[in-house]
Amino acid sequence: MKAERDAATALTAPAPRSVAIAGRSLSWREKGDGVALVLIHGTGGSSESWAPQFGHFADKYQVIAWDAPGYGASDPFQPDSPACEDYAAALASLLDIRGVMSAHIVGHSIGAPIAAALCRQRVGLALTMTLLHPITGYGMADEATRLAGYEARTNGIDETGMAGFAIARAPGLLGAAADDTCAQAVTEIMTRIPERGYRQLVAMMGTADLMGDLDAIDAPTLVIAGGDDRIAPETSCRAIADGIADSEFRVLDGIGHYLSLEDPALFRRAVGRHLDKHGGAAAFATY
Repeated sequence: MKAERDAATALTAPAPRSVAIAGRSLSWREKGDGVALVLIHGTGGSSESWAPQFGHFADKYQVIAWDAPGYGASDPFQPDSPACEDYAAALASLLDIRGVMSAHIVGHSIGAPIAAALCRQRVGLALTMTLLHPITGYGMADEATRLAGYEARTNGIDETGMAGFAIARAPGLLGAAADDTCAQAVTEIMTRIPERGYRQLVAMMGTADLMGDLDAIDAPTLVIAGGDDRIAPETSCRAIADGIADSEFRVLDGIGHYLSLEDPALFRRAVGRHLDKHGGAAAFATY
C-alpha cells in the first residue's frame, strides 16, 4: 500500500493551459474526453494537487482542474476582496469556454463553498457532487472569529514567505497514514502558491457560507471526512451532509485534510464508486 501511494503521488500533472477571460488570465490542467470531471482545489492546493488522478479518470472523463484566481498562472482578483461568488463566476466562465454544460464536480476544502456557489449560478450543471474535507467558511461568524480564522491560516508568511510557511503548515494538514513523500509533495505545492492569491482565497473564507448554499446542491452528493482531519472535523462534515437532500457521508480513518495526495488510490475508489453509482460517464457533458 505504501509503495502504491508513493508511486501515485509522484505522478506529474498535464501541462497547464491558460486563457484570457475578461482581460484576466485563467489557468487550468486538462486531460481526457467525455463527461467533464471538475476538480476544485483548496487554499493549500492548486491544479497540481490532483496530479495522481488525471491518468486514472481521463480514461472516462474530461478531467478539468483549475487554478483559482491568484494561483498557478491565473491572475489574482482586483481588488483584494473577492467573494465566493466571484470564484464561482470565474470557474463558470472557464467551463463555458471549455464547452461544459454538465459535469461531476469535486470541491476540496474551501473548494466546497465554491462548488455550491457554482451550482447556484449554473442550475443543472452538476451531475454529481463530491465535497472533500469541506469547510463551511465564516460567513455567519462574528468579526473576531473571522479575523482569528484568517490569522491562523496566514501566520508566519510575513516572516518566512510561502516557502517557510509551507514547511511549517503542510505536516499539520496530513493524517497518521501519510508518509514523508506525501508531506514533501504537499509542501512543494504550497511553496509554489503565490502569496497574494493565497491571501485572497483565505480572506474569501471569511465571508463564505456553505451551509447557506446547501439548498443549491441538487445533485447526488458524497461528503468525505478524514478521521485525522483537524481542519474539517468529522462533526462539521457530517452536518454538511445532513443539510443536503441526497447525500452519502464517509469517514476515512487515518486520513487528514488531503486525501487526493495522502492516499490517491483510496480517493479513486471512493470518488469512482460515487460516479459509477450515479451514471458516471453515461451522460452528455459538452456542446
